[in-house]
Amino acid sequence: VMVLFSAPFRSSHFPMRWTLRLATILLTVCLLFPTATYGQADDGQEDLPIDPDSIYHLISPIAEQMTESREVPTRLSASAWQEDLDTLAAAMHRRIPYAEAALGNEKFTRRLDSLKRAIPGQTRDQRILSLMRLLNLPAPGTGHTGLRTSQRAINWHALPLYPYRFADGVYIMSAANPDLIGSEVLAIGGTPIDSVYAAIAPYVSADNRWNRQRAVEPWPLQHLWVNPLRAFGIVDQIDHIPVRIRNENGTVRDLSLKTMRPNSISYVRFLTSDSTRKETPPELQWSPATRRAQDNNEPNYRISYRDSTDLLYLRFNAVLNASSDWTVSDLADSLRHLADTKPLEKVVVDLRTNNGGNAGLVEPLVEVLGSHPKIDQRGVLYTLISPITFSAAGIFAMELERRTKTIFAGEPSGFAPNIWGEFAPVLLPNSKITVLLSYAYKLEGMPDTPRTYLAPDLHVPLTSNQHFSNIDSTMIAVRNHEPVPLDTTALDAAVQERFTGTYRLSPVHIAQVTETKGGLHFRMRKGPEPFIDTDLYPLSPTRLATDVSDAFLERTAGQQGLTLAWKDTTYALTPANPDAPSPIQKILAGRLEEGAEELRTALDAGVMLGSDFTEVPFRDLMEESLPRWPDSLSKRERAQRALPYKKLAVELAPMSWRVHAELAQVYKVLGRPDDALQALQSVRDLYPPRYENMLEFLGFEEKATREEW
Repeated sequence: VMVLFSAPFRSSHFPMRWTLRLATILLTVCLLFPTATYGQADDGQEDLPIDPDSIYHLISPIAEQMTESREVPTRLSASAWQEDLDTLAAAMHRRIPYAEAALGNEKFTRRLDSLKRAIPGQTRDQRILSLMRLLNLPAPGTGHTGLRTSQRAINWHALPLYPYRFADGVYIMSAANPDLIGSEVLAIGGTPIDSVYAAIAPYVSADNRWNRQRAVEPWPLQHLWVNPLRAFGIVDQIDHIPVRIRNENGTVRDLSLKTMRPNSISYVRFLTSDSTRKETPPELQWSPATRRAQDNNEPNYRISYRDSTDLLYLRFNAVLNASSDWTVSDLADSLRHLADTKPLEKVVVDLRTNNGGNAGLVEPLVEVLGSHPKIDQRGVLYTLISPITFSAAGIFAMELERRTKTIFAGEPSGFAPNIWGEFAPVLLPNSKITVLLSYAYKLEGMPDTPRTYLAPDLHVPLTSNQHFSNIDSTMIAVRNHEPVPLDTTALDAAVQERFTGTYRLSPVHIAQVTETKGGLHFRMRKGPEPFIDTDLYPLSPTRLATDVSDAFLERTAGQQGLTLAWKDTTYALTPANPDAPSPIQKILAGRLEEGAEELRTALDAGVMLGSDFTEVPFRDLMEESLPRWPDSLSKRERAQRALPYKKLAVELAPMSWRVHAELAQVYKVLGRPDDALQALQSVRDLYPPRYENMLEFLGFEEKATREEW
């Protein structure tokens, strides 16, 4: 195409860059409109194959980076699959921090042995499911560890529809045949749909049961893969699948749906064509059942304000900067400006369609929502969540729970309060399947909390009728909600003074109760930012309520410290020296070894610190989280001072490729290329694609480096 198209126009009047652009447009048209391109309809005919590399690079870029377009075997011996299981098990123990606590060592070993014994009698699909079974960790918050099934090394068939599981059943949201949209799925292959979900559940990596039941993460392109259904015995073959539906007028129909492969024209058409789904009007974008906001050209976030109701509404679809000119920080500034200039009756932050992004971006939003006097009021600020709310969106929600007066509405969250985030890929040597292992523990809930999800204060289950009738019952509940006033009591000065002071919850959690103009205030830190920031409301001389539902501070007679009752768990707050800094404060003050020793002691005691201790305080050479150094220092002098901090970060977070990459950067600035290359070797072991990027970034010649190793 390039040669034929460019030859007649190759002149100074028609530069090569325009030839490239026009050729790209032509190829795009061929891809998106295959009927016109190939001159034939797709109905009833075999899928027309296209280059699988071009498709899989789009739908599964990490896996393609790992396989580097190598040939993927279609047949493997039982021993080769068993070797892959052993490789995966070793990688999970080596790369997942606190692996024993999360996996349960004996249980994990028994599961591994059982899966390996079953391999000889299994089909290829069942063996892939064995990998998924091993990756489904029996601990909350582990949904980032798993296997993304849309990769070339798996190449499963898919049903040409996207289902969503509402509170009242499973309904079709989009389909290759648009007439099916809105129909209820009753059964697949004669098996009731609830039983199909139950069969899938043990193989789905998820943070909690809500994430597993509602979200479609194991089928990340929003439809069902059918190979597992054959492996479960639900269907006999995978080319045409019997599906029973009930359409919108109540008629029950039995269909035979032709499946599709990811490297097929019909698959691309299904994902890209507006004809495969009814147009989703902007007013329906609130629904978690809507295909992901990005598929509907929805921005990452947008603000609206209604003068008639004084409602400030933020739809937050993805925790990502919309552009360099419209960042999340700019969004926070806009919210502050609106709050300064407009009357506010309600402020709603909608996270129901947000399944993640970059959690490092949310602090400006948390700060403005938690500090603005017109926003941070009980009964004014509301946060909407759903089982789709996940990852960075969950971290943002947890920050709001602990640091604002927000009221949560909607459905239980798809995230766990304490999340294992950030993942690195592992390539299995024989099957060439790429798995993702999370390595960074996000301590967003209380330590050792039994909570597996964030429960909404206003629980509004999402039904199919709400979605298809465009009735946002959650927003209706928010508009009508008036919080019940707390029945508080006045404390005399002596009683109030007995609550004030500095307390320690753990080796790294330091809390203070202080007197303010309005009464008492509770703030806890575990790192550079506040962990809890809440007013206190006396319910009795011994019990104080917080801004968090079902969270109280208590003091009993003769007790030296306080008790923090957080949801269904209690924590002892013991008196501490008010001048005693936390380990991170010591490190940031330049007392590196003293603070580091306290962190090591906490780790040895089994305290799960979270990545804010092991990564964030040591992130960048110029970041403020490192001690402030004179501006007159050269880059080399800054690197010399940063070196011990980077080494400590590697010690505390050996499974994080980021800290090894930053150590390599410091060594390169200091003119120590051998040490930089050694640090990069750890990056290569932990996250091979990032290794290639870092080689280029640091100016190393890739070929020479590979030969040296």
